[in-house]
Amino acid sequence: MNFDFERGTNITRPKAIIKKMPEDFIVEEIGVDGTVYEIGKHIEKPDIGDKFLHFILQKNDWSSDRAIKFLSKRLRSKQSRYNYAGTKDRRALTTQLVSGFAIKKENMERLKLKDIEINGMWYANEKVKIGNLLGNRFTLKLSDVTGDVSVINDIYEQLNCKIPNYFGEQRFGTVRKNTHIVGLHMLNNDYESAVKEYLTNIEGENHETASQARTQLKEDWDYAKAYNNFPKHLRIERILLNWLMTHENDYVNAIRKLPRNISLLFVHAFQSYLFNLELSDRLKAKQFEPLHNETTCGIDSYGFPNIDVKGDNFTCMNIIGYESTLNDFEQKMLDKFGLTTDNFRLNSLPELSSKGTKKIMRTPLINFLFDKDNNVFKFDLPSGCYATSVLREFIDYST
Repeated sequence: MNFDFERGTNITRPKAIIKKMPEDFIVEEIGVDGTVYEIGKHIEKPDIGDKFLHFILQKNDWSSDRAIKFLSKRLRSKQSRYNYAGTKDRRALTTQLVSGFAIKKENMERLKLKDIEINGMWYANEKVKIGNLLGNRFTLKLSDVTGDVSVINDIYEQLNCKIPNYFGEQRFGTVRKNTHIVGLHMLNNDYESAVKEYLTNIEGENHETASQARTQLKEDWDYAKAYNNFPKHLRIERILLNWLMTHENDYVNAIRKLPRNISLLFVHAFQSYLFNLELSDRLKAKQFEPLHNETTCGIDSYGFPNIDVKGDNFTCMNIIGYESTLNDFEQKMLDKFGLTTDNFRLNSLPELSSKGTKKIMRTPLINFLFDKDNNVFKFDLPSGCYATSVLREFIDYST
């Protein structure tokens, strides 16, 4: 399965490297009230309760989960007490709003953490929930640029401020990019192939010990030996192996042992891949108007498209699930993989079944600017949109 999806224009793009340094990829969260949590800016809000401590987390070269895990250990509290609206890139300088249950300001103030700062905190009665943000502001510096960057503004004009809203490649795994393949096996009720794909595929694997351990497992299928051989940073793989070494061939419950957000990711990754394939076909056909089973939406107070706001500003495509009524493009996608909508009801793992949802076909770039003297992009994106998908329209990049 390739990721060579259709772009919005055929203009030859310059080449560049992104994320050469974490500071080259700045992501500042935009809160539900429109507040931008700027890098290095302290924000205070009045206390509106006492159950949860809300705080603005600034991190440099930390994943969201790892930063929260580190904080929770230093504060001697369970990681499950913490919530945030959306994950942020690891190799980046980012801000985001986080909540912690029964966490005290004075304990947070005493912390001294490398590459982590707290840019304000206040008490509230509600936790931060997934999706409780309008979007993100990006400042992205390119490195090792070759080619004519003056075409970037030409591309922007040709796209008419509407960028194909692909799921980014990180949706399919940060290194091996095979989570959607795992998901396809699960939809086909082939949990053995799903688990073995996740454990042994070495395409893109850049850790020598991990690659050797995956290869050895594929040769002997000795799960107990593999558990000892797999590096400890492969946390998800080791959860699967830990179960299989004592419950051989119980692949369904091996997956059930994973954190639910991880096991859901497999199914969602394949749904995302289907969406990208259909969007690519729609771009080739220049079919931008909503089809019979699609909707449109309006914009929120910030100017972002929002599927919960009525309007006809933006076409909303379907992310296919078991409740979906298919159009011709979607039927073609499912036929290609021998699936029907019923496959999205996972009888063996019903908790991972997906009824489907909506996603805008094309997204605007708010406050777009490209500084060609310094090779820096600036733009605001609504939540659920990927800066890397935006960049692929303008540059041929590598990380």
